[in-house]
Amino acid sequence: MTASVTAPLRATSARRAAHVLRVLGPAWIVMIADVDAASVITAAQAGTSFGYAMLLPLALLIPVLYLLQEMTSRLAIATGRGHAELIRERYGMRWGVVAVGSMVAIDLVAYVAEFAGIVLGASIVGVPAPVAVLGALVLHTGVVLTGSYLRFERLVLVLSLGLFAFVALAVAARPDPAAALAGLSPSAQFGNGSDYLQLVVATIGAVVMPWMLFYQQTATVDKGLGRGDLRAARFETMVGAVASQVLMAAVVVAAAAAVAAGAQASISAGGLVLPVGLAGLAVGGGAVLIAMGMVGAGLLAAIIISLSSAWAWAELFRWPRSLNLSPRRAPLFYALYLLEILPAAAVALLASDLVAVVVNAMVLNVLALAVPLTFLIRLSSDRSVVGDLANSRRRQALLWAITAALLILGVWSSARLVLGGG
Repeated sequence: MTASVTAPLRATSARRAAHVLRVLGPAWIVMIADVDAASVITAAQAGTSFGYAMLLPLALLIPVLYLLQEMTSRLAIATGRGHAELIRERYGMRWGVVAVGSMVAIDLVAYVAEFAGIVLGASIVGVPAPVAVLGALVLHTGVVLTGSYLRFERLVLVLSLGLFAFVALAVAARPDPAAALAGLSPSAQFGNGSDYLQLVVATIGAVVMPWMLFYQQTATVDKGLGRGDLRAARFETMVGAVASQVLMAAVVVAAAAAVAAGAQASISAGGLVLPVGLAGLAVGGGAVLIAMGMVGAGLLAAIIISLSSAWAWAELFRWPRSLNLSPRRAPLFYALYLLEILPAAAVALLASDLVAVVVNAMVLNVLALAVPLTFLIRLSSDRSVVGDLANSRRRQALLWAITAALLILGVWSSARLVLGGG
């Protein structure tokens, strides 16, 4: 190929890459924040109890995660409105409160888990719990008070990189490649019993959370993305979905490898117990990697979940709500963001056992997801709302099938918990 031909191709590729980098933010941040302290504990428990068998469910969740989150980008770009705002406008205030309320109820447990995860990670490297919580609160407060969505986004993008410590941890654990590949086989899923299926449902709840739908849509609006950015936003969503599951898989692999090597230790702090698989790696450089991952996961998720909740409530009540506004111009929005996290920080310092609460909350996440997901599918399929960006009939059928499957799994797991089988 001649230079006269390759030069335009290189220029076109450079423009596309620059466009993707400009769009980068809403999807990547929400996907990485999805790997929060509760998700890490759930993945570590899966690796500890069932080895590499959870790798296949994690891989299968990549397209599910993409399909659900891609709808939020389309809705934001087509309407210029956040998820709660659209629900209120289309279905009324009452249904808006139901959708936001179901998310916030689960978020309350998530807040506690994030701070407990921060305390747990910090304790591994000798940082006292009060110091860890105070430092997290300072960062949690400061990161949104930049007066600019783009400055906030850059700070959070840098923070998100800390979670890749889990990939380094998985490599350091020296997993057996053949055993890990075997975990991707469908045959590895059979014979693990109902406890394994319960943990699969908890993993689904850890991977697909209600607040993700609210955050990505409103963040896309706040960033000001338009129709010309849709392809790049979709690409970012897919890359983020893959990265999210790679991080979850890294935790599973690290825990499974440690157990296979004979790990027996456990570490607890802040009401959470680090499963045997990860605790067995919490020595030397492994301790630093686990601390980086846990603190980064908890802090990033606390910021994003708080912002999702504040945005949702502000949308419902038509309060000023942009990160491009100062606290003086959007006082209720910032007050919600800053104050709702304080009780969780206190509980994380005082609680004695949060493990069952965290894992069971991930199961309930699957049920809580059904409400906003139903609205998301209906809104993104309505041509009067999104025009030519509406879901096709085939995609609608697939999305409703996914929702039904999630609801069935959520009901089964929740009934099992209530009846004492979990």
